[in-house]
Amino acid sequence: MNLLIVVINNEELLDQLIMGWLDMGITGVTVAETTDLLQLISHHIPIFAGFRSLTSGGTIHNKTLFTAIEHRETLDKAVAYLEMICSQTGKPHQGVYFIAPIKAFGRLGLEIDRMEQRNHMEKKLGKPLKEKVSKDSG
Repeated sequence: MNLLIVVINNEELLDQLIMGWLDMGITGVTVAETTDLLQLISHHIPIFAGFRSLTSGGTIHNKTLFTAIEHRETLDKAVAYLEMICSQTGKPHQGVYFIAPIKAFGRLGLEIDRMEQRNHMEKKLGKPLKEKVSKDSG
């Protein structure tokens, strides 16, 4: 099992990325709003204000996504999709990703039926998922 961490500098890609991953069966993604160090100091420390031109579009936020993925095949698909949508923008500096092995993984709380989980997700999304919900829902 691996942890895939993605930092997206272009928030416009977020919806497309999440929907693509959902269609692959990757359902357990945590998204956090983050700020990198250069963005932070260029907006909050006057002496570094000149760095603003080096940051991505002048915005101070990125989206950081975390997901545990059990199967290597699913991980490879997730990364390939991520790279594809970022390259389609034709822009540099769309973000970064890295993969780390997970030594232990466990779910907290009561177990729920996979079909019940799928139905709940489809209801929230307002559309059916393309593929079955897999175990890659970390």
